[in-house]
Amino acid sequence: MTDPQLTVRGDFYVRPRLFISTSVAAGFLATLALPGQALAGTSVPSSTPVTTADTPTADATGAPTAGDAPTLPDGQGPVTLTKQMSGLPWATAAPFDYTNDRANFRVSARSSGNGATVTSLTARFYPLNAPADAAPVLTVADFEYVDAGVWRATNPVVLPAFGAYRVALDVRDDHGYDVTLPAGGTVEYQQVVHFSQYTQSVPSNFDFDHRTVTVHGALTLTDPGTGHVSPFSGATVSVYGNISGSSPKATTGADGTFTTSFDANGMIQTSGEYEPGREDSWTHTHAYAYLPQPDLPASEPTRIRFTSPPDINVPAGGTATVTGVVERKVGDAWLPAPRTFFDLSGPQTGSDWISSGFSDDQGAFRIPVSQAGAYQVRDEATDFLQQSPAEGIRVHIPQPGAQFTSLSISQDATGHGLIAGHLTLGQAGPPPNGTTVQVQYSADGKTWHNAATATVGRQGLGKDEFLCDVRQGSNANGYWRVSFLGNRDWLPVTGKAVHLWRTPTRITGGRPSTTHASQNQKLAFFGSLQQSSTGTWHAYGHATVRLWFQPTGSKTWHLMSTATTDARGQYSLSAKDTNNGTWYVAYQSPDTHHLNSASVHTRVGVK
Repeated sequence: MTDPQLTVRGDFYVRPRLFISTSVAAGFLATLALPGQALAGTSVPSSTPVTTADTPTADATGAPTAGDAPTLPDGQGPVTLTKQMSGLPWATAAPFDYTNDRANFRVSARSSGNGATVTSLTARFYPLNAPADAAPVLTVADFEYVDAGVWRATNPVVLPAFGAYRVALDVRDDHGYDVTLPAGGTVEYQQVVHFSQYTQSVPSNFDFDHRTVTVHGALTLTDPGTGHVSPFSGATVSVYGNISGSSPKATTGADGTFTTSFDANGMIQTSGEYEPGREDSWTHTHAYAYLPQPDLPASEPTRIRFTSPPDINVPAGGTATVTGVVERKVGDAWLPAPRTFFDLSGPQTGSDWISSGFSDDQGAFRIPVSQAGAYQVRDEATDFLQQSPAEGIRVHIPQPGAQFTSLSISQDATGHGLIAGHLTLGQAGPPPNGTTVQVQYSADGKTWHNAATATVGRQGLGKDEFLCDVRQGSNANGYWRVSFLGNRDWLPVTGKAVHLWRTPTRITGGRPSTTHASQNQKLAFFGSLQQSSTGTWHAYGHATVRLWFQPTGSKTWHLMSTATTDARGQYSLSAKDTNNGTWYVAYQSPDTHHLNSASVHTRVGVK
């Protein structure tokens, strides 16, 4: 007898056996779906016994595909079948049902149809490997109808030995059809295995530090023929549940008892199982038992403490390892939480929370990462540990994607250079505050040096915009480019070099004929305008030069005279001096190819 407090079941699993033919198994499954006495047929009896070798092949519906069904006069036969035939009876033996520890035998049977009713069943049992001409070890002919085509032997079956048996079936209906099925099924006559005991011992102070559960139990064997109960020694029992590590196994002793223990991961609801080994699968049933879950104390708070810095900088193409400790709060102290699962969220997980492993015996964890970005870590809740808040860490690995857009590098006629553009960092958009770009100069386009630094997004500019005035010596002639030197998140990038060039000019002479003039005295200015495209100065003829005057105390310059240089680049300018002030001669380029130039400034006093 089993303990009424246990939930115990024999034959928990039904496994296909290699020795059961496919046709027998298919036949049994098919008959389970048949309504009692329901298949119709139109066969007419014949006077000669036949076998399936004499009958036409059936199609998917069960109807013969060619010819007529074998015919037998009523009351004659039998017909021997090894597969189902339309219009003839059929039966299949079911596995033994060991309810009440006896081998209860059932058969699913159908008649020939057309209103026919099964009138008798006979089952003959043969050892599985018995010769074809062997006598049956048991014949059962006493059946009672149950329901839906199922018949049950009136008395439990008792066979001479435990093991597998072939069942031959004879089925007859009231239309006179008599069918013999030599392969009506295979059954296993087994000792019935029970858990007669199954208990567990849980620490009264069950928590993370006290979680060893001890399981005790006993197995018995019941002979279904005699009802004799005996201890089951040498059996392997597996224990399952919320177990830390692999599921423990135990071997029963001479008295059938076993004891084993395990560390629980949390909720305790253990189950025990006996599964027959290969050598016992024909002679012993399955058995299992389980216990209800006991109440557990309140769970402890947990936290993630990183031992890595909050920002990890990794060289381009490198990887990083995030390290930390899972901790639990015991009283007022934080202690390590060994062997605790933790989750990761971040670029490597598509921002989903993914279980990434469990802490070691000291509660420490290591997570290799190969993608830059923000990561979060938390531990998983158990029945004695609460889920921790998520803690974040950032991994910096320089990525490609920085680029200059709308870049403009130009020079005006005064030699003033202007460099402007935008720096974007891939999909991240504007760079962080304080990001700078280097403005670089080269006389030959090969050797570069930093000429200036521009801050991106400074006051008055867009967040990704930069602007810089440049001049190398007296002008901006030469090669110019901008370069972002990179940071911990983005690889460096250098813009395309631009060659700026305007031909330099200069004015010689340009001094007044006197620096101490009388009121309304005419001043004369002479000199030449020159240009240099190759480093040598030569005349710049047919260009316009202008004479400018600024009265003393004024901030305004006045155009006093204009002249055109001759073929030798020479000019002659004059104007009346009406007041004290400063004079100079200037060339202002009307095109984009020359630079402006001016003579020295000279002050003239008027008496």
